[in-house]
Amino acid sequence: MIIEFSYQNFRSFRDATTFLMKADAGKSKLDNTFIVEFNTGNSIQLLKTAVIYGANASGKSNFIRAFFALTFLIKNSAKFNIDQNQLITYEPYELDIHTINAPISFKIAFILKDIKYEFEIAYNKNRITYEKLNFSPKGQVSNIYTRIISEKENYDTIELGKNLLDKKINKKVFKNQLYLSKFGIETPHDELTPIFQYLSNINIWNAYDKFSISDLSKEIATSIAQPENKILKDRLSKLIRVSDTRIESIGSKELKKDNFKFPEEIPENVINDFLRANRFQTFAIHKLFDGKKEIGKTEFDFDRKESVGTQVLLALGGKILQTLENGGILVIDELDNSLHPKLCKFLIRLFNSKISNPKNAQLIFATHEVTLLDHDVFRKDQIWFVQKDKHGNSELYNAGDFEGIRDSTNFEVWYRTGKFGGNPEIKEIEFIYE
Repeated sequence: MIIEFSYQNFRSFRDATTFLMKADAGKSKLDNTFIVEFNTGNSIQLLKTAVIYGANASGKSNFIRAFFALTFLIKNSAKFNIDQNQLITYEPYELDIHTINAPISFKIAFILKDIKYEFEIAYNKNRITYEKLNFSPKGQVSNIYTRIISEKENYDTIELGKNLLDKKINKKVFKNQLYLSKFGIETPHDELTPIFQYLSNINIWNAYDKFSISDLSKEIATSIAQPENKILKDRLSKLIRVSDTRIESIGSKELKKDNFKFPEEIPENVINDFLRANRFQTFAIHKLFDGKKEIGKTEFDFDRKESVGTQVLLALGGKILQTLENGGILVIDELDNSLHPKLCKFLIRLFNSKISNPKNAQLIFATHEVTLLDHDVFRKDQIWFVQKDKHGNSELYNAGDFEGIRDSTNFEVWYRTGKFGGNPEIKEIEFIYE
């Protein structure tokens, strides 16, 4: 579970920014929180969901992209060639001459197997400039490893902490690679590989990006086609059915080459790549009528015959149900895209419910939909806002920071009337046509 995520000098965020999933001392909506007991006897109360609001171009999506940049480097940097000239996730704040070439930094605090970990990195255009992994197995912070920066060699060295049990590992890493990344790609390790897996498995999706939704739909189609995932398929069918789509159930089937008509001039390797990418097809079962009389069922190709909103529901709903079943963290940009607000609230409540979220999975999402600002859905510590200052710098702040705010406050009214900020300041019509 995530406790805290901090970053600095990333895209529109110039200053040090901290996002928390730690609950405040409030006693309302305790189902929206959960308690983790550490092996030391101490405990921490965390939130199951958090929402981020802000005007267009305020920085909401950049907040989501910060998660993506960190996890991308963890998942992929061990594959970077030594001669790779630029880290593609290096996107600093470019409206200040002091930051335009400065390092980007990330820090994430999380809990894995009831132990708290902290992972910190910094990097510039060409190399990793800082990397450290700490944990607190006995309550006190202890270092697992620290990166030692070399100014002369084309690689850095690693200093291992005293509490790392298996020290028979390579202690060198190329300058453009994260050391942690090596333990999910080339070097198995009983202590470090689970940390790599945990952080790299943070799921990040953009509901507004049709390519992202298409990729996610293919992933869900592959999952529900497997017999061992029958429970997921049945729950997804129920979710789509209760969403008033008039779909009775959904399924997925494997397609063969004969199911497609390829022009003769297309090379075989291109055909094979296409078949691998489109191996499974999702279908929807609808009732078939003769006038008003139901006479059977009929099958629809999900991608060709269902609405965009229903396709988004299949993709996001499938991923949400997977996350609830397995545990973990799901981060979504534009959750409300093509989905009715009531349906969005329902999906959020799936995370806040003890029945549907027994493993305490966490959902973090950005949205414009103000009707989700319902005090029956959120506590004040679950609500965040992003707003740009006069320098174009994005600032992230929590609803709980405001004086007079309570968990019973009408959050939507406060937001609509500008008490929280985060709303666009739109000039009058005359400004455009003067």
